[in-house]
Amino acid sequence: MRERILVVDDEPHITAAFASLLQGEGYRADTASSAEEAQRRVDSARYDLVLLDLNLPGRSGVEWLADLNRLGRRLPALVISGQSDIATALEAVRLGALDYLEKPVAPEKLLTAVRAALLLSAADRQRALMIDELDRQSPIIGESAAIRKVLRTIDQAAATDVTVLFTGENGTGKELAATRLYLASPRRDKPFIKVNCPGIPPTLFESELFGHARGAFTGAVRDFPGKFALADGGTIFLDEIGDLPLECQAKLLRVLESGEVERLGAEERRTVDVRVAGATNRDLPALVADGKFRADLYYRVSVFVIPLPPLRERREDIPLLAGEFLRTLDPSGQTRLSPESAALLATLDYPGNVRQLRNLIERLTIVCAGRRVEPADIAELSPLTGLPGSASVSLAERVAAYERELIRQALREAGGNIAAAARELKVDRANLSRRIKDLGLK
Repeated sequence: MRERILVVDDEPHITAAFASLLQGEGYRADTASSAEEAQRRVDSARYDLVLLDLNLPGRSGVEWLADLNRLGRRLPALVISGQSDIATALEAVRLGALDYLEKPVAPEKLLTAVRAALLLSAADRQRALMIDELDRQSPIIGESAAIRKVLRTIDQAAATDVTVLFTGENGTGKELAATRLYLASPRRDKPFIKVNCPGIPPTLFESELFGHARGAFTGAVRDFPGKFALADGGTIFLDEIGDLPLECQAKLLRVLESGEVERLGAEERRTVDVRVAGATNRDLPALVADGKFRADLYYRVSVFVIPLPPLRERREDIPLLAGEFLRTLDPSGQTRLSPESAALLATLDYPGNVRQLRNLIERLTIVCAGRRVEPADIAELSPLTGLPGSASVSLAERVAAYERELIRQALREAGGNIAAAARELKVDRANLSRRIKDLGLK
C-alpha cells in the first residue's frame, strides 16, 4: 500500500508543489491550509506522515502538535520552518516531530527527508507492535502479597539502569520478570536481547556475545555484530548466568567492567550502552565459595537482586493462574474448572512451579475438552505430572489445608491482628475467628 502524506501549509503554491512532487514519487498526498482543516483530515483518514508548516493562520503548527499530544494522538511529522522559526521548530521536535526542514526546501532534500521519516515512523510502529505483543505474552499473574512485592520491586528497579539479577527455582517466571523490567523501563522502545547462557558452546561464546568479522574463523562467512552490540541502547537478558563456564565468565566480566566490545577478527572496539539483567536458579554465593563462579562477576551482576517466590509460597494465586492458562489454551471457554477443582489445584505441590501448573492445565484441556473439569480428572492426571497422589487425601482435607494456609499467611502479614486479616481476606471478623479455631490455628 502506498504511504499517505498530508501537506499542511497556508501558501497554495507550496502545497501544490509538494503534493505534485510526492505524487510523482508514488505517494498519496493530501493538502490542508490550516490546523483546523488538517485536524478534519486526520480525523477521517490515517496518515503515515505530515509535512507541517509552523506559521499557519489561527492555530500554529506547534500548537496543533501540542493539542494532538494532549489527546494522545501523536503523529509522525516533518516541520517546515523559515530561518526565524528555528527555536519554534526545535520545540516541535520536542513535541515529537521527527525532524525539521528550513525553507526554501530543495525537491531532492525534501524527498530524502520524507523517505527517512517514513522509515523511522515504520520502525516506531513495528516497535510499538512488538511491545504490545510482549505485554500480551508476558503478564505476571497474581494478587498475593509475595507477587505484589516482586512487582513493586521490579517497577522500582526499572526506573534506573541498575544491573538486576533475578533468582528463583525453575518455572518461577524469571524471564517474565525480566521482560516486565524491560517494558517498565525508559529503554522499552529499544532492543531487548535474550541470551540463553547454557545454550552457547564455550568455543562460540565470545563470537556470539561480542561478534566477529568475516573470515575470523572457519564458518564465519559474514560479519556479525554480537548480542551486546545488537542490544546497544536497550537491555540484554543473560538467562541462567550461573551455568557459564569460568573461561566465559572472565570474558563477560571484561565487557561489563569496560562497556566495550571487540569483535573477533576486528581491531576496532565499540562502546555499548546496555542495561544488563541476569537470571539464575543456582546459589551463586555457594558457587563463589566453591570456586565455580567468579566473585568479581558475582558482585557485578548482583547489584540489585530480586528473588522470585516458588508457587508454594503464593498458593492463593494458583486459581488465578489456572483460570488464565485455561482461557489461553481453550479460548472457546468450553473447558472450565469446577470450584472443587480450583480448590484442589491450590493444595497440590508443584516442584516445577508455574511451568508445571501450566503443563497440568494443558493436559486437562485435552482430556476434559469441552466440559467441566472435576477433582477426579485432576487425581487421574496427578501421577503424570509429578504431583503428589490424590487418592490418599480427601478433597475436604485438601480444601481445609488450602484455607489454613491462606489464613495463616493473612495473619502473618497482619502481625496477628485478626480484624486486619479479616479485611484482607474480605470475610467477617467473627467468621474468621471461628475458622481459626476450627482449623486449629490458635
